Amino acid sequence: MTAASPVSAVAVSAVHLACSLGDTPEDVWAGIEGAVRGLTPRGPRHLCGQLARPDGAEEPDAALQLAVHHATAAWAASGLARSALAPDRVAVVLGTTDWGAPDFRHHLDDHRDRALARPHTAADAIAGALGLTGPREVFVNGCVASACALGHAADLVRTGRADAVLVGGLNLLDDSVLAAFDSWRALDRAGCSPYRRSAGTSLGEGVAFLVLEPAGRAGMNPLGYLLGHALTGDAHHITAPHPDGEGLARAIRAALADAGIGPELIGYVNGHGTGTRANDIAELRALASVFDVRPPVSSTKSQTGHTLGAAGALEAAVTVLALRHHTLPGDPAPALGGPLASAVGDDRDIAARPARPAPGLEYALSTSAGFGGQNAALVFGAVAPGRREYPGGGEVLVTGAGVVHPSATGRAAFLAALRTAGPANPEAEVAEAELAPYIPPADWPRLDPFGRLVTAAARLAEADAGPGTCLDPTRIGLVLATASGPVTTHNAMAELQAQGLAPSPVLAPNAVAGVHAGHAAVALDARGPTVVLSAGDASGLLALGQAADLVRAGRADVVYVIAADEAAPALRAGFAHHGLLAKEAGRPYDVDADGGVLTPAAVALVLESAEHADRRGATVLGRILGHAGAGAPVGPGGVEESGATLARCLADAARRSGITPDDLPHLYGTSWGHPATDAAEARALAHFPGPRANICGATGYTQAAGALLTTLAALEACSDPTLARRPLTATRRPLTELSSASAPGQPTAALVTAISRGGTCAAAAVRAP
Repeated sequence: MTAASPVSAVAVSAVHLACSLGDTPEDVWAGIEGAVRGLTPRGPRHLCGQLARPDGAEEPDAALQLAVHHATAAWAASGLARSALAPDRVAVVLGTTDWGAPDFRHHLDDHRDRALARPHTAADAIAGALGLTGPREVFVNGCVASACALGHAADLVRTGRADAVLVGGLNLLDDSVLAAFDSWRALDRAGCSPYRRSAGTSLGEGVAFLVLEPAGRAGMNPLGYLLGHALTGDAHHITAPHPDGEGLARAIRAALADAGIGPELIGYVNGHGTGTRANDIAELRALASVFDVRPPVSSTKSQTGHTLGAAGALEAAVTVLALRHHTLPGDPAPALGGPLASAVGDDRDIAARPARPAPGLEYALSTSAGFGGQNAALVFGAVAPGRREYPGGGEVLVTGAGVVHPSATGRAAFLAALRTAGPANPEAEVAEAELAPYIPPADWPRLDPFGRLVTAAARLAEADAGPGTCLDPTRIGLVLATASGPVTTHNAMAELQAQGLAPSPVLAPNAVAGVHAGHAAVALDARGPTVVLSAGDASGLLALGQAADLVRAGRADVVYVIAADEAAPALRAGFAHHGLLAKEAGRPYDVDADGGVLTPAAVALVLESAEHADRRGATVLGRILGHAGAGAPVGPGGVEESGATLARCLADAARRSGITPDDLPHLYGTSWGHPATDAAEARALAHFPGPRANICGATGYTQAAGALLTTLAALEACSDPTLARRPLTATRRPLTELSSASAPGQPTAALVTAISRGGTCAAAAVRAP
């Protein structure tokens, strides 16, 4: 997309949602209008917003069934299910904090087809049920996850990468989550009262899906329009917001600018409003700094509870319904008074029961905030705007990299080790002594093994990029990718839960993937857009695309894109139980491949706009030319044997990057010795001429990190033929699909691809400096 390409407004053509107020949009809106309090007892000590489970369903099946049911209902309501819209033009984007079953070990043992407790399972199930084959992404950065998903969905429509996006959020509760919030003393046992009593939050369950598409389709009856969105980071504290709401205020201003309207037009704010004192005060201060006269504000959480990863989508749906019905939602909580009013110095127009007609309501704002200091703002309108131009199309450079791997620490050391590496060692680990120099001693006890990998890679990349990487911290973004997330913390919490013990308040925040992005952001002083993705092995390439888009769209000057995964004992045990680990060595594309060598790793690449890099005289390692995503409708854990969807994804990335078959680019795969994904990836690569390579025999199966390690190797191979001559380190008998392809001369470009079990595909094109 370039500035010369105006695009239509992003219309919301359907919503479907369920929470403690009801199972349909009509029921939920009736509860919102009537200021119904949907919190009910869960155990002897908690009031929660709870969803009814499908008949006979048990976790994690209930989550999948609820996701598919409500996504299908939203899709049907849009009318697109009966249209001639091509399935590959429809994206599925999800936000969640749900990593699977409450008992992590049970999930590893009994749900091989669910891809080992990974959050992209629900997106795979939705796409499989509806036969959708467009881009597929899952955001997991805590309470802003589904707000991030909505912003990304809008960008997919704006840039023409999708003709429709089914986007939403999902979250169910389990007792370990309640125990964590208990350990922080963050729950109000009387039920939360945001912006009023503010004595704590209440947790809730929810699911919401919206359908976004370009305005103007014949027969469409839009419910509203997503006009603008923005993300920011505080880089202040891991669990507490900036006391003045500085980061949230920046997100609101940026979202209004993205929407092309001023703050005076906003007639209603659906606030994040958790009911905790620190959050409520910070948010009201943020609003006060943006609005000369604050519009009416309410928090849906007083009725539904805090639905965590689903909150952004659920509250966005409520905001759209408020615009549709020209009504200000009510609030069942007691009247404002006491210390909060005096703390913010303003108690004007906090919504109270009952709902009020608002015939002139045309624009509304929805805000979200989460652990790790992440903020999101969404601007909706009831009136269709005209076509607008958005910035984009600038060159994206790679100006630094940091690697943490058992074979080496640092970019140069890793690439040197790769030139002579043999098969990966199944027992290899990253020594703590390799990480310690990059983590302040005071932070070490607060970080779990996953967080240490993430922070160390980020600091290494910062040093590699050179001094003065970015003078404006608000222009530094961060995108984190992971396949399995903080496994050690999840397993420790499950162990404590099984023993009836409460988690440590220091340990528990590490269960939220966004916290680890927050630690890295604090270390880097990165206060720009912050995103966390988890879509299996393709996560690293999807994150690379996200980061490049943030730079191209002018939302950041510099973005750290980080991919990391542990090889924790619990994860090794799960992979071994299902026969996914190699007996001796991982042999990608080998006829005799029998699994991978699970290996911990983290890698961070520094992406930078060409203009910014030129201003500071940065050393350029390479260029990101373009990227693409797609999804095969194979359902959770499945693999498309033909590799057709992955081949289409590769072709899209090449086309968007201006790479033709005559260029004979390097073709880098990332499968790791899993026979099904090996065969699918080999068949996809066979569609393209050029030399083929895969470094996973040498690096081991590093999950999400594998695609970024491969991208770094591909950039090096474009400049150094000695690396390119070692294409398949451990492979002895290559699959027939990988018959040799010669290339005259030295290719200066490369295509990198990745595939996740469940069908998510990603590809990126890179070029030498």
